[in-house]
Amino acid sequence: MAKTSGCFTIVINKEGHILLAKRKDYPLWDLPGGTLEKEESLESCAIRETEEETGYIISITQKIGKYYQPQYDDMQHIFLGEKIGGSSIKDGPETEKVEWFRPNKLPLLMIPNRKKQIKNYLKYKDKIVKGSITVSPFRIFLFKGFLRVLSKVL
Repeated sequence: MAKTSGCFTIVINKEGHILLAKRKDYPLWDLPGGTLEKEESLESCAIRETEEETGYIISITQKIGKYYQPQYDDMQHIFLGEKIGGSSIKDGPETEKVEWFRPNKLPLLMIPNRKKQIKNYLKYKDKIVKGSITVSPFRIFLFKGFLRVLSKVL
């Protein structure tokens, strides 16, 4: 069992657009989600994190992915969700902005591997994709340096 677990949700609206939240800690777009709390179910975590980060209330329709990050001993659980209520937050504690994107027009600056997870869902809609996510230490170093420079410019 992984040391930590996170739950993230691909929420798709009626037009087929995907919900993303721009983070405050890093100026990057991400799927709504976060860390599983003690005694919390995976689905409850995905629902809670989506509402906290976007303002939308969702229901989970299915689990679509499970990705292990060995360098962090972390398991990421990916769900498919649908919006059932709420409204977009304008500025939250963790979220700078919330927007809907077409799957073929995702933003350039996204959390590493999210595009891969979204593409896997679009390719294997009826299956749970299981995989491993690794990012080389050198790539992480470059990415963090880029973010430091970008945050000073913005």
